Amino acid sequence: MGAWVGIRPTGTEPTTRIKDSMAKTSSSKATRSRAGSSLSAEALTACMRRAVAHHHAGRFSAAAKAYREVLATAPDHADALSSLAMIESRAGRHQRAIHLLQRAVAADGSHPGQHMNLGAALAKAGRVDEAADAYQRAISLQPTYPDPYYNLGDLHLRAGRPEAAIEVFAACEAARGRDYLALAYRVHALRDAGREAEARWLLDYDRYLMGYDFAAPDDHEHMAAFNVALADHVSTHPTLRGGILSTEHGEHTAELLDHPPAVMRALEQCIHQGVRAYMDALPDDPDHPAVKDCPKRYKLSSWGVVMNDRGHERPHVHPDGWLSGVLYLELPAVIDDPDRQPEGWLEFGRPSAALGFKSAPELRHARPDYGRMWLFPSYFYHGTVPFRSKERRICIAFDVEPTA
Repeated sequence: MGAWVGIRPTGTEPTTRIKDSMAKTSSSKATRSRAGSSLSAEALTACMRRAVAHHHAGRFSAAAKAYREVLATAPDHADALSSLAMIESRAGRHQRAIHLLQRAVAADGSHPGQHMNLGAALAKAGRVDEAADAYQRAISLQPTYPDPYYNLGDLHLRAGRPEAAIEVFAACEAARGRDYLALAYRVHALRDAGREAEARWLLDYDRYLMGYDFAAPDDHEHMAAFNVALADHVSTHPTLRGGILSTEHGEHTAELLDHPPAVMRALEQCIHQGVRAYMDALPDDPDHPAVKDCPKRYKLSSWGVVMNDRGHERPHVHPDGWLSGVLYLELPAVIDDPDRQPEGWLEFGRPSAALGFKSAPELRHARPDYGRMWLFPSYFYHGTVPFRSKERRICIAFDVEPTA
């Protein structure tokens, strides 16, 4: 069940948590060519594409060399400046990164991504007040751009200012209408601020974490046969691979509901039944996000996870979903060992270690079981407890994504 971050060179898509990489930028102004340059416009474009390709592939030295070739011809090329700054920042050369980003802002100060990037570099250099100013400029330029809100809020958390962080995350939610990352961050900032009643209202596990027991479809003799068929589908899926999203010591598929076989179509109907049961059981609390955001129409997204010894999911949320869920196809015996619980169990309440929260998490664990799906609001931070076993743990997770 997943979400994740890595370095993000120019032209890649945004990530879904506090950004420790630079933001996507684009040059909106013509770059200034240096007299006597040997690169034509076509060669300059090709060099930039080559630099980005190296960057995406993790060949940072080659990427930096190509970005510098671009800058030798076009010293005001904002994308090259910003992307080279990413590499310098990654290497810990924060002052160089700041200098490059200040040049990028001078070249294209109307683009909020340049200010976002500059804020990130200033924060890494410990220049907190300047970083906050840069994030605020990015927000003022594009109030619906979420990344500077996330980073500014995290900056306040690390500085021990949870009330300021709460204001920033709430402003992000107000500007964007529904932002489950900002909501997840705000929940835990409330705990840092000692506002436990508000945090517990938003993270009310007794009312919003629900188990739904379902039966095998009629065309399967019993639940065990249904699970075997689903586990075989997941474990042999052509997209199954490791190093994906939040999965550690395991493998993760891509979308399972694209051209699904009969067994997945049957499971899809079971999931719809569980979602309807969850909707029907929602409490009468119209201000709560899980109730207020309940969609009239939605689509399902689903994926499979195969975990091995020491397997687990790092804490994460699902910002595209309203509701998330998981069901289990194959479980190691350790799940039921009372001396080793909660190994392999679902865990709620532990935020990402990458964030600057200071309060101790208030945890809730849910035991995996056959024929039961666990459903919960997608902004609930969740992961799994690592387990030690030679047996596999196979599950299918899903999101309910609002479409209207």
